[in-house]
Amino acid sequence: MIVDLCKNEKVLDIGCIDHSYKAALELGNNWLHKKIKDVAASLVGLDVLEEDARILNEKGYDIKIADAENFQLEKKFDVIVAGDLIEHLSNIGNFLDTVQKHLKPEGILIITTPNPFNVEQFFKGLFENCIMVNNQHTVWIDPRVMWEIATRHKYKIDNFYWIETRFVMPLNRKYYKNIFNPIGRYLMKKRPLLNRDYCVVLKIDSEN
Repeated sequence: MIVDLCKNEKVLDIGCIDHSYKAALELGNNWLHKKIKDVAASLVGLDVLEEDARILNEKGYDIKIADAENFQLEKKFDVIVAGDLIEHLSNIGNFLDTVQKHLKPEGILIITTPNPFNVEQFFKGLFENCIMVNNQHTVWIDPRVMWEIATRHKYKIDNFYWIETRFVMPLNRKYYKNIFNPIGRYLMKKRPLLNRDYCVVLKIDSEN
């Protein structure tokens, strides 16, 4: 879906490296930034990982070093992508305001982020008394809260999608894993609110 929205567009991909240059290259054709590069009219990446960006730029990419909450590229884009980024930030409002300065009037901002109501997190808490959290995450944002913060910063939600990610929540005991992972997949199909991740497509709200 993200790749389709980027076709023939001028794109900025924020937080594009996917943790490290090694992780990005190991993903190969499944690395989102590479997929976008294959279809976009032009593509600029942005990340804070300076050495990783240098290595990837030597391989033909165009990745700028900057903070997602405060950057200035002196250009505007048709599409800005923030894939699994906002949950890492210290100030989401600063990020949204900075992005708006780089978005064309009819441009779109694509955000994906984990869903705190994921059914697999429930099973993890129920059976193992813990949840899965990336050590670099600062916040959980459910869809209703996403609407609130987007509205406060003069965006409107143009589209919303539940998405299926490439990983399965690990349950340490094999018995639980074999039984409850299939149950989790079934429940996510029946009750979309229990999915792992979601995506919003935002536009600037000129009437706000």
